[in-house]
Amino acid sequence: MISPSGFLNASKRFEQLRSIAREVTSENLSEIYHDYASIRLAGIDSEALRCSETWLDHECSRPRAEWSWSEAAKIYRQRHPKRFELSIWYDDKLCGLSYGRPSYASTRMRIELIEGAPRAGNPLGPRRVVPITIMNATAYAGILGAKELRIMRPARALIGYYESLDFTYVESTGAEHFPDYLFKVLR
Repeated sequence: MISPSGFLNASKRFEQLRSIAREVTSENLSEIYHDYASIRLAGIDSEALRCSETWLDHECSRPRAEWSWSEAAKIYRQRHPKRFELSIWYDDKLCGLSYGRPSYASTRMRIELIEGAPRAGNPLGPRRVVPITIMNATAYAGILGAKELRIMRPARALIGYYESLDFTYVESTGAEHFPDYLFKVLR
């Protein structure tokens, strides 16, 4: 079992790697989006968690997340020092959050939770939150040496959208440890 100081050191080391992945992704945004200077990528901090709570006050036309971001933050911070985490901002508006983690051998990166702010008031909208998340998860996966990116337990309504982004859907066998997911081989 890892000691508390070992966990803290690992957490700091992997936060540095997540930060590098966010910097690389931010640089790549300038080649894709004309308003890239307004898009800011960060970890998930108390401000992001506070802002995510306001999402519940808005109408939403897509499937709602079935989790609490504050509870997810506690779990991921306590258990997964190598975790993937991302908050996406447009100026001062929170537009998206995601958490994930690499497999134990870091051969696969799993996006386990992803949610965009409701469309009303989300300047990036769903068609940019997901691609930016995938870009960042891919950058972090590359740093860790992962060869595959997975989106775990996708909402049924979004499977076709993820497939349009070159992911392949794999249906669950029904076993609890083998849920539905989509994958993409990284090059």
